[in-house]
Amino acid sequence: MSRPKLQPYPGLRAFERYESRIFFGRQQQVDDLLARLKQHHFLAVLGASGSGKSSLVKAGLLPGLEKGYMGEVGSRWAIAEMRPGDQPFVRLAEGLLADKVFAGNWENPPPS
Repeated sequence: MSRPKLQPYPGLRAFERYESRIFFGRQQQVDDLLARLKQHHFLAVLGASGSGKSSLVKAGLLPGLEKGYMGEVGSRWAIAEMRPGDQPFVRLAEGLLADKVFAGNWENPPPS
């Protein structure tokens, strides 16, 4: 699948992961998210609709994880994306099962 041509301002939509190089101005927030995730191993990004949560996560946090900005934790992450909609738990399950790593562990759980 080819990526669309990069535009410096995507308009009224969230930045995507592949647009991380044109996503700027929120590095301190990205650094804060990475630090919190490293400390607590869980992160919830909350805010008003249209405040840039998706862009911050997709074009800031996720590329930071993949580039290894969390040091000893590494750069190999299994990432499942989902939008909660009107059935958040169903959407979460669908998002997890759409990822081959998560789905493979569901079908063939590691021995306990």
